[in-house]
Parts: sequence; structure tokens; C-alpha cells
Amino acid sequence: TLTLEEAHLILDAAQKKAEEIGVPEVLCVADNAGYPIALRSLKGGKVTSVQIAMNKAFTAAGHRKPTHNYKNAVPGEEAFGIFTQHEGRFTVFVGGFPIFVDGECVGAVSASGGNGEQDIAVCEAGIQALMKHLGK
Repeated sequence: TLTLEEAHLILDAAQKKAEEIGVPEVLCVADNAGYPIALRSLKGGKVTSVQIAMNKAFTAAGHRKPTHNYKNAVPGEEAFGIFTQHEGRFTVFVGGFPIFVDGECVGAVSASGGNGEQDIAVCEAGIQALMKHLGK
């Protein structure tokens, strides 16, 4: 799983991207079981975004796929109701990504506070920084 140092490296890069695009995000890095390693609320981040960011990271790590993959969670689709699982922690909001190293899920990163495109860009910046650090 990710170390605390790696989590901060991811958050530093994600924060840099969020500041670059002018979005007050709340960022979370979780371990491979979906539990927070590090959480960062940028200046102006919404109070409600804290729990959302933690839930996005939980969902991405736990299910080993990005949260935006759950477009089939609407009424009549096969994943409808999935967001009621795990005491409501399972989220289908855009902005949660599992992190894979050598084919293994080592954790997840999430962002809450921007629109979907912004949250994705911030998460991708964090993952790219980790991969660069690891030489991947």
C-alpha cells in the first residue's frame, strides 16, 4: 500500500494542479483498503467536500475502478442502489481513482470541490507525480 510520504507526494502534485486551475479542492489519498492515509483541504474547500473526498477514495480503492465508471447507478440500471452500500460511503461522483503499481492496487486518490473535469485533472496530476517518482 502507499506510504505516508507517497501520499503527501500525491497530494502536493494534486494541490499544485488545483491551485493552477483555481479550484478549492479537498483531496484524499487512501490505502488499498480505502481508508484515508492523508487528507488535505485547500483554502476555500467546502466542508461537505471532506466526507465526499474520503468516500470517493474509499470507493475507488475498494472497487479498484474510477468512481465515474458507475454511470449505471441510475434507476433501471444494474448498479442502481450501490450507493446505499457500506453505510452510504460508496459514491458514484466523478473524482476518485484507484492507483495501480505493477498491476496491484496500492491505494486511491480523490478530489472534491470542482466539476468532474477539474476533479479528474487534479487526481491525474497526483497519480502522474507518483508514477514519475517510482520510475513508472
